[in-house]
Amino acid sequence: MDDLIENGGALVGKEKITEILNRRHKEREMHIQAVKLERQKDAESTEALQYFETAFDEKAKQIRNTLDSIASSDQKAQLFAESQNEIYDLQRYLSASTFFLNEYRIKVCQNSINELSKHLETLKNELLPKKKFGFKTKKIVKMINEKEESDKSEKKLADGGASSVDDHIKWTFSCRSNQFVELPPADVNDQTVTASRLKDCIIRITGHPGSLQFAQLVNCVVICGPTARSIFLDDCIDCKFVVACQQLRCHRSRGCDMYLTVTSRAIIEDCTGIRVAKYSYHYEGLEEDFHQSGLDLSSNNWSTVDDFNWLSTDKPSPNWELLPPADTIGDWNSYIERFQQQHNLTTVNN
Repeated sequence: MDDLIENGGALVGKEKITEILNRRHKEREMHIQAVKLERQKDAESTEALQYFETAFDEKAKQIRNTLDSIASSDQKAQLFAESQNEIYDLQRYLSASTFFLNEYRIKVCQNSINELSKHLETLKNELLPKKKFGFKTKKIVKMINEKEESDKSEKKLADGGASSVDDHIKWTFSCRSNQFVELPPADVNDQTVTASRLKDCIIRITGHPGSLQFAQLVNCVVICGPTARSIFLDDCIDCKFVVACQQLRCHRSRGCDMYLTVTSRAIIEDCTGIRVAKYSYHYEGLEEDFHQSGLDLSSNNWSTVDDFNWLSTDKPSPNWELLPPADTIGDWNSYIERFQQQHNLTTVNN
């Protein structure tokens, strides 16, 4: 040890050893944290996938059983209508779950939905009296087909070549610009709301939706009442989100401000320039919507964000920060009015 001590008593050697030990300790902590985050990520993905597969298969089986029982039923028209609505619900459920499903699983599920729809139409043609219902049914089917073809044409023009996954997704609304979209409680309570490819838009949702999914938003403002389950954001740029939920996951986004009430920690991945503040929107009936959503207001982790791209334990992530008070919006009604005027928005109801 004497060899490590310089003249004058300076403990240079001891300081160097301490520095090496501290560095090794930090490296070990970083490795432990990395393993912990990876396990957490894998566990969440596995749990979500298992729940989805069970729920999807059970719902699809239920629809098949209903279709198989129609031939012997006296309420054929009613059962056909109910089955059609259930197929639409199953499609929405698939669309809301695409964030944690791989492309193969999406295709398999979409094929199941397509087969159910085809089976339903076949049974309709076989079992419903054509003279009484044929013209009306054909008219409805024609209107639906025309609308679907129109939507596909508009989507292709707006996309300029979308991914194969997007070809299998039916959004609540998409490909919009310069619109003020209002969704009232009757349309969203306990439902899944999805939207994609929006630019310079405001989406205001009152009520208590079941879950939200937004993808490819640019310079948009999303203001929503309490959401019972999860919110998924993907590929959003320069947006503002005012949301309350159990869990929020944000992927591949940048320059976004989030005003949050979240009972578990918000999660970001492949994001930059994320700023967070406390949920600050108020409207008549908000307290009742929180009650109906089941969110625990005593647990709000709005200021704590897990960044899956930042594993250091001794330095904060550079990808997110608390929103400075000077930049925080307090009066959302005034902000919405200014945004409307600035971007010349047209008000629509979905």
